[in-house]
Amino acid sequence: MAIKRKRDASWSELGFDPLECILRKLPFLDVLRFKRVCRSWFSVAENYVSSPCYSPCFQTPWLLLPSDKEDWEEDYDYEEEHGLCFFNLDEKKEYRDVCVCEEVYEGRCVESSHCWLVLLDKTANLSVFNPFSGARIQVGSLTEEDLEFTDVDAYNLKEEPQVFVPKAVVMSESKKNKNMDGVILIYGSRKKLAFCRFRDDRFIELDGAHQPYHDIICYDHMVCALSQTGSVEVWDFSREFPTKVMDMTPSFPLKTAQFQRSFGDLYSSQFYLVESCGELLFVVRLIGDFVDGDGKLVEEEDLFNDENIQPYKTLLFHVYRLDPHEKKWVEMESLGDQIVFVGGNHSMSLRVEDCPGCIKDSIYFTDSYWERMNEDYSYGGHDIGYYNLRDGSVNPFYDIRLWKMKPVPFWIVPDGS
Repeated sequence: MAIKRKRDASWSELGFDPLECILRKLPFLDVLRFKRVCRSWFSVAENYVSSPCYSPCFQTPWLLLPSDKEDWEEDYDYEEEHGLCFFNLDEKKEYRDVCVCEEVYEGRCVESSHCWLVLLDKTANLSVFNPFSGARIQVGSLTEEDLEFTDVDAYNLKEEPQVFVPKAVVMSESKKNKNMDGVILIYGSRKKLAFCRFRDDRFIELDGAHQPYHDIICYDHMVCALSQTGSVEVWDFSREFPTKVMDMTPSFPLKTAQFQRSFGDLYSSQFYLVESCGELLFVVRLIGDFVDGDGKLVEEEDLFNDENIQPYKTLLFHVYRLDPHEKKWVEMESLGDQIVFVGGNHSMSLRVEDCPGCIKDSIYFTDSYWERMNEDYSYGGHDIGYYNLRDGSVNPFYDIRLWKMKPVPFWIVPDGS
């Protein structure tokens, strides 16, 4: 007697619930691959990504940078419009055919935040653009009627947008709270704070007490700002108008202060604020203004005697965590299981297990030295790599052959929602 065999089940007939369980575990690139299996899977993925319950998996940020790497020769024309690519740190692989807009090619991308590029055109209109989905949102205008400008700000706005807006963060919790739906930024030569919710279409100055500011981050309905003196202010943005809930002025870290006094004529410094495992970190980046071929510091006058002198290069980091009870910055010798990403992006910290292509206890950085980025046609955007906190070494993670990178490389978190 013949035994009837059951028809093999088709993958395309899997129900929504088991497919959604799978999608919850997938990073962005695997979600794209998931969509290509069949029409029904594509539909399930589209519905899931656009639903309020969607929360992208933590994953390694990608690097957005110029492509045409095989053409990076001596006669490379950085003014000419070239293609762009994403570099995936996990796979050590480039993805081309990137969806970008004109402002990115023109060098008017002032920041990356989450999955967004923050763009500022010459008429002071600010927008955000998602290169993964192609979505674009017009935010508002930075005008003298609403904000305080100086004489130099008008020039920087048109010619050096990253100097005019050195930091911008997209508050992207609109599915949970409409008050957390907008952009907050540092602007102008005085480095003040301003914000604009998407529904308002105009920027409003945020009344901070410790300008000039160096970095801002957003997490858990809060916006945190770091000043030049190491003070931290926190605003609650969950309400109709932001309310300041913390204003802490810990003393500036002694180690960094002594370093700046001893080597201030050889180094420049940049400050970043990072949220890591519920704590606030103060990350100090120390950049050698001029270095030789071996990466050692040299004096500016050596430029006339040595053809191998290179432009600025990151050589060292100091990291501190905020002790809110003692009201002081405490030096950290290790990041534990965290990896930090800084540069022209929303400063962030991720677990090493979520970043399999990265080195533990390291700070991955891109060039954000806006003041020197365009002072010479031969360099700018080149200062990228990672610093290992354990052994104090600076290492490359991407093979660049040019000192001039245009557009400037940015970290960006893949998300097509």
